[in-house]
Amino acid sequence: MQSIFFDHPHGRIHTLRFGQGSKLLIALHGFGDRARMFAVLEEALGKNYTVVAVDWPFHGQTEWTKETFTKEDLLGIIRQILLKHDKERFCLMGFSFGGRLSQAMLPELAGQLDKLYLFSPDGVKTKGMTMAVHTPMWLRRFLFRILQKPDWFFSLLNFGKKIGLMPPLIHHFLTNNLNRSERLERTFGCWLATDSFYLRRRDIKTVLQKTGLPTDVYIGLHDRFLHQKELKRLYEGLPNVRVFWLEEGHRLVGEALAAEILAKVKE
Repeated sequence: MQSIFFDHPHGRIHTLRFGQGSKLLIALHGFGDRARMFAVLEEALGKNYTVVAVDWPFHGQTEWTKETFTKEDLLGIIRQILLKHDKERFCLMGFSFGGRLSQAMLPELAGQLDKLYLFSPDGVKTKGMTMAVHTPMWLRRFLFRILQKPDWFFSLLNFGKKIGLMPPLIHHFLTNNLNRSERLERTFGCWLATDSFYLRRRDIKTVLQKTGLPTDVYIGLHDRFLHQKELKRLYEGLPNVRVFWLEEGHRLVGEALAAEILAKVKE
């Protein structure tokens, strides 16, 4: 397993490479995670793929200078990886928010993709994200400024939870991601980026239908964040899409997923 850094106009990107396969697979982790989370899949993927897992902006060892990032920024990172590995075609993998990023880039990338892997994919319908996506940009930037010292906001959150107005999942997320300056920057950097990575469900389905892109979707039966009915409505019934339901929660990337992927590779 090898750490590789390369320069970007807005920072320095860290990637983790493993595997000896002839096909290139680029993997995008979830919010608050890092490239190393995919290391558990090395045995399952390493024979068929050379995997390049990316620490995307505000995560892991990647250094990023802008307050947010855009789809064009991430497409630029992918182009650099392809150039470095002398590839034109590749496979793409996304977990959670990384699944949102992956699906949003399908209009630009589908013609170059041989396979798409989605694990607990955000970007379809995720609890708490509808309001976040539709919050006006001016309000997001205003909140970023006034939450530089967030103690007053935590008091408000705790009061809301006490009287039953603040859902526990949202309370947990906010209190754990606004309590340090680097986490605040990461949270708002990603929140500001969501507009650039928004693709309607029917547009995702249209791309998958028209391109016939082979797609494997893995979903936890006990996922508390994703609306499973919407996931079924989007993915099931498409001949090029396989949906696998695991006895897991949202954080699918682990030994059980590795065993499931390995079994599918051997079929």
